[in-house]
Amino acid sequence: MPAGSWTEGECLTGGHKLAYVRTCGNLPPIVLLHGFTEDRSTWFELAGSLEYEYDLIMPDMLGHGKSDRLIPGSAPALGQDLADLLAGLGLQKIALLGHSLGALTAAQFAAQYPERTACLILEDIPWFEPTALPAIPQDAYSAANPTIIAQLASGDLAQALAYCTQHFPRWNESARRAWAESKLHFDTAWFKQAPQRQSDWRELSARFNFPTLLISGENKLGSMISEGFAQTALKTIPHLEWARVPGAGHYIHYDAPGPFFSTVKIFLRMQYPSKKG
Repeated sequence: MPAGSWTEGECLTGGHKLAYVRTCGNLPPIVLLHGFTEDRSTWFELAGSLEYEYDLIMPDMLGHGKSDRLIPGSAPALGQDLADLLAGLGLQKIALLGHSLGALTAAQFAAQYPERTACLILEDIPWFEPTALPAIPQDAYSAANPTIIAQLASGDLAQALAYCTQHFPRWNESARRAWAESKLHFDTAWFKQAPQRQSDWRELSARFNFPTLLISGENKLGSMISEGFAQTALKTIPHLEWARVPGAGHYIHYDAPGPFFSTVKIFLRMQYPSKKG
């Protein structure tokens, strides 16, 4: 964890412990939710560029990072975990930014609690439209298949770093270390879970009454959002903006951190200005 005023904490949610890092400060709060097999550290670089403007809360989801492992026979309830975490921290209205599974969780919370959502940022959320499916190469996710992730989870940091460097050579050192370390703390029992039931994106977004930003990359590099879906969403979701980052795939904040950070900051400056902004 970066040095300085950042703090680590734990919160009981639904009978299990969620760990989190918080930058603190009397500033507008933003909750950053990581993707599947990742953890809080995926956001450290972004948080470092926002910590003087916002109070950033970065939890580890159940079965990830320093949070508790999955409970045998119990289905994870990530949206409820988030609601319990915010209650434990005494946070009312917040901004949300999520990547992939984290974006799904953020959207679920925002739809359930629109009055508590100041704005929402969805990085490559796995939402699809049957008539506009993305043309993603078959091998786009080969580096993150369950067999590989399980092997990395039982190995050491040097092995995970070497693998990440080989398969994601364009990433900077911070991104490679975050990706590699998160695999060592991932609970592979997730692979035995039934897929998380997700509400239809139209049903969820019908409850959105706040500014929302959809960020995607290029389908040929693994981004899940097709242009056809994005255009449909723009016509369907009120107050929606769409930004497509060239040269990025599914991990937009790793593939193109500069453009990603700029896109996020511009949106926040317009829709959720800091007290110091």
